[in-house]
Amino acid sequence: MSEHEKTLTEYIHELKSEDANVRIEAAVALGDWGNDRAVTPLIEALLHPDENLRRTSARALKEISNRRSIEPLITVLLDDSSAEVRAEAAFALGYFTRFDFEIDDLILGLKDEHYLVRQNVAFALGKIKRRKAVKSLIDILKTDDNYHVREMAAWALGEIKDKRATEVLISALNDDRLSVRKNVAYALGRIQDSAAANALKLQMIKEGESKDASWALSKILKKKDAISALKDAYKKMRKENFINDCIEICRTLYNLESKSAEKFLKEMLEDEELSQYYDALKTVY
Repeated sequence: MSEHEKTLTEYIHELKSEDANVRIEAAVALGDWGNDRAVTPLIEALLHPDENLRRTSARALKEISNRRSIEPLITVLLDDSSAEVRAEAAFALGYFTRFDFEIDDLILGLKDEHYLVRQNVAFALGKIKRRKAVKSLIDILKTDDNYHVREMAAWALGEIKDKRATEVLISALNDDRLSVRKNVAYALGRIQDSAAANALKLQMIKEGESKDASWALSKILKKKDAISALKDAYKKMRKENFINDCIEICRTLYNLESKSAEKFLKEMLEDEELSQYYDALKTVY
């Protein structure tokens, strides 16, 4: 037995140590090691009374990413008594994307009582990118009372890129949380449905929302139309003196037509009243 194998064997043995710290360190090390020999012992550790070990073992199984871990992690997601462990299992499942596995039970996790579990399930579904999850993600974007969950649902819908989500995403541009609205704009840019263009044009001229809305429009509209919309939005935001938004519009515009962006940037750099923004303006070039 080589020194390498002996060390791996020792870590596996230490998963059953009476010392909680030793058990946790062993699970972390096995995850870092990434050896499939650790999969079965780590799956067994998912049933240990120590909540911290169960959580760390789920994380380690994510790092190893062996197909045998999928069903045990789904079982943990649905049955573990600890919300933190369930959330860790959900997060881990988002890293098994190279395997084709049934996601019905994963989708059930969107109904968990704890927001962190629902958030991580949405994350996993976005990573897996299966259209089967779209309806359930739409439902939680519309109804979940936790904005972290709505943020992740919007992001996930953008990753899946299904136009069935467009209408609900457009409505969610009116969410009361800025972070949700930003993720919604991102999702619409990923889906690239022209039906969202008008709503994003309006979103782009709201203070603090130009960055994501302008990026999304640049992905949806034809280049000529996107340039025109960005120029119009810049002029409106400049008139309102929303300089940070003007900078973000210029950042997107620069990637489409540098000449127009440079003209706007030069005008702002020549305005002494905007000296506090000079450093930010120069980052666009």
